[in-house]
Amino acid sequence: MKYKTRRFLLLLALVCDGAFSSRCMGEDQLGSIPDRAQVEAQPLGSNARRLISTMQLLGTPLADSSIKGLMNSIESGDADQIQQQLDPLVLFVVQINPEERVKVRRGPAKLTLQQFGFTPFLIKILNDSTVTKPLRIVSPQAGAVYAGVAKLSMQRQQSLELIENENRQRDKQRFLAVELFQQPPMSDRLSGLEVEYAVGLILSTESGRREVTIGFDLGQQEQDLGFRGEIPVLFSIRPAVPIQLSIRDEDDSPTTASLIIRDRQGHVYPPQAKRLAPDFFFQPQIYRADGERLLLPPGEFTVQSGRGPEYLTREQVLTVTETTSAPNEANLDRPAEQRLEIRLQRWVHPQRFGFYSGDHHIHAAGCAHYTSPTEGVLPVEMFRQVKGEGLNVGCVLTWGPCYGHQRQFFAPKPHDVSEPLTLLKYDLEISGFGSQALGHVCLLNLQDQTYPGSDGTETKGWPSWTTPVMRWAKAQGGITGYAHSASGLAIDAAAATRRLLQTYDQDQDGCLSSPEAKGALLPESWVRIDS
Repeated sequence: MKYKTRRFLLLLALVCDGAFSSRCMGEDQLGSIPDRAQVEAQPLGSNARRLISTMQLLGTPLADSSIKGLMNSIESGDADQIQQQLDPLVLFVVQINPEERVKVRRGPAKLTLQQFGFTPFLIKILNDSTVTKPLRIVSPQAGAVYAGVAKLSMQRQQSLELIENENRQRDKQRFLAVELFQQPPMSDRLSGLEVEYAVGLILSTESGRREVTIGFDLGQQEQDLGFRGEIPVLFSIRPAVPIQLSIRDEDDSPTTASLIIRDRQGHVYPPQAKRLAPDFFFQPQIYRADGERLLLPPGEFTVQSGRGPEYLTREQVLTVTETTSAPNEANLDRPAEQRLEIRLQRWVHPQRFGFYSGDHHIHAAGCAHYTSPTEGVLPVEMFRQVKGEGLNVGCVLTWGPCYGHQRQFFAPKPHDVSEPLTLLKYDLEISGFGSQALGHVCLLNLQDQTYPGSDGTETKGWPSWTTPVMRWAKAQGGITGYAHSASGLAIDAAAATRRLLQTYDQDQDGCLSSPEAKGALLPESWVRIDS
């Protein structure tokens, strides 16, 4: 027994001393990432010049002394001195080995984040593989805060990035946004140089102290134990500046407006991937009422305001300043509130001529809405949109997606959130069930949303053609019509044939006899049916 034990220990020692040693040793024993590497000065100097310009562009220029020392090193053609000048400013050092595995460690720089602000930081990349792929920055605390969005809707909007990394697990810790700055003068790919520097951006929707995990990769899903491309970091996050809104109509009455807020780099605020109702992630605008607040970081923003097609779109510059003392680890004081005044202006006033505006086809679920954390959105959130667009009537149509959940908001009269000149009414669109194959039909001003025999479901009792549904709607004083020309009329002939056979082929012989086909025909002549 002793002999076998000694033999086992000897074999284990040999294995740990050989090719598999990285799996038997702690990460500290694997060797640290080097501080500097051999590289030619001219391309590294060009990279450093772009870095100086980028930090200036982002509103966080390097200190004059740093720029002076860096430019002297560039002019003298000293690659080692260029690295010595930049390395103290580096937050993360990323190493890519010849097999394209990625490893990361903390750099010497410290960084305080800004709530709702994109804070730039420097990354040093030691590229032993000379790969020229795009480098990615990732974090489990980053990504969309919602899930269950229809891909087709995002394709139509050319916004597929908004459904990347959906929050399918309903993780409540997704308060981070991370990205590499890849606009000119920087690049969207690694250069292949042995050493280069990149600029990252990080945003937190929360303030205080938060531990996050930051990672880098080249698209790989997994890496060896010895090459962990992620690292935990504890950040202090300054709170955002509260902005008190004064939003007035042209008659000076308080109202609700549409706002699109962008910084100098084009980022939209609040970040769309971090929005839950009442703000909708799939559109750049938000809607705010007079007296409400929003949170912004210090900086310069353009604010585009309007209130639907009857109003002019106006743009103004907002400079947000931080009026408290600079925060530190123990002092994250709340900044003083600022004020933003929005004055709306009409170019036309149809009500003066007896005309009222409305949208008879809007949805609170399906299309671009998420199904998690909620099945679509609530009436109060739809009302905010309707009022913010200056509509007098908004018809919210329940349809296939989330049908069972959304139908609870129906009433035979306008919803209780309505105001005298802003009405919200829940009705139906026959889409995603019933006779949708013959065209999507809007059923408006219904007194009853439950078709006879449907038992409140979308799967039972609804006719497969439109006329009975339209007659049912009109019989209760409703208004009917097709929702969008031809959309939804495409027929899958093979699927339709299979459905007819399954329904009417009683003897299951694969064809319809005359008696069987009789049940599949229209019950009356077309002229009479269509009258």
